Amino acid sequence: MDKSGFPMAYTGKERVVGARGTKTQHKQGGADRENVTAVVTICTDGGTVPPLLIFKGKNVQETWVQGNTINARVASVPHGVACSNRGWTDGQIGLNWLKKVFEPQTREKAAGRTQVLLLDRHSSHYTIKFIKEAQKHNIVLLGYPAHCTHALQGLDVVCFARMKENWKQKIINFETKNFQSISKTNFTYLFSHTYTTSFTSETV
Repeated sequence: MDKSGFPMAYTGKERVVGARGTKTQHKQGGADRENVTAVVTICTDGGTVPPLLIFKGKNVQETWVQGNTINARVASVPHGVACSNRGWTDGQIGLNWLKKVFEPQTREKAAGRTQVLLLDRHSSHYTIKFIKEAQKHNIVLLGYPAHCTHALQGLDVVCFARMKENWKQKIINFETKNFQSISKTNFTYLFSHTYTTSFTSETV
């Protein structure tokens, strides 16, 4: 399991070949830097667990979950909560993910056997409640060494790399067609489509 932020607007620049003398030959990144955090889990059999999307906001709006074809779970993050005021995860969200997403979605596959959950060393994964919940369901937690997930973590090394590239192209195409950034109303729909084409069994 790992998490990553996905922006709602294109935030970079691209170099292109253009006519000499043209002053502007690149696409300027948008000013909207708000991210949605996606908690994604891949399995050794090539499958995935439905992702958890964490929006910045006090309450989830019904319009935010339209087009949720991947059955993603959606969490709303209250302003002012430690490490979550920007839409990041925290201990309570981590615990809810373990109880309501990971364990129910992998229970049948585990068939009573011990499960091993590999994750980074973010503090939200190692609260007493999180550890006890894992023990209760025979889930062994293994944490990657600090500052090593970029090299060791399959999600960072392959899956997120592909997803990020596809997401960047999705944003560019959307902005070019609609003359506006992606909003919370259409984020889940666009994310679902990109997730499906990025997290294939072959990639996992």
